[in-house]
Amino acid sequence: MNPSDAWSGTPVLVPAPAPSLELGTPSAWNNGKSAGRLIGEIDLAATPAAVRLARSYVRELVGQHFGADRSELGDLELLTSEAVTNSVLHARPRRDGNITLSVLHIDRYVRVEVTDGGPAPGQPPETEDPLPVHGRGLALMRALATDFGTGRGRNRTATFWFGVGVREGWRLP
Repeated sequence: MNPSDAWSGTPVLVPAPAPSLELGTPSAWNNGKSAGRLIGEIDLAATPAAVRLARSYVRELVGQHFGADRSELGDLELLTSEAVTNSVLHARPRRDGNITLSVLHIDRYVRVEVTDGGPAPGQPPETEDPLPVHGRGLALMRALATDFGTGRGRNRTATFWFGVGVREGWRLP
């Protein structure tokens, strides 16, 4: 998607053999058994508007993929908002001015990854906690995500990821 194009609100499924262009450290719940299946990926301009677009994209994509309705996707939307907000406010965009949002299906989990250009100048490159402690993001991740973490990619990019369990009643493809 060209960053200058308006997103129509309809998710575009992007089949791919690899789960992400630049995957972070495998999560504890994945245990390296399966790379997962990429169910969608989108580049967003690293601006505050990306938060709303990311939340809508994840809601529509996961809803369509699993047959889940909007009321079942609240935690996933909230965590996506927190992760993208953190990236937009506290990191550099990639060289092309974008961040990448990837959504994967791994066993009975949905994993959302946000890849950006790494820490902004003047910020320490690695911290003990992957989200700033002055916001609510870390507390929300601890409370609602099954697992979360960070990883470094090629070209000094950074990926923050979190996973949530597929809820009972969601249709598994």
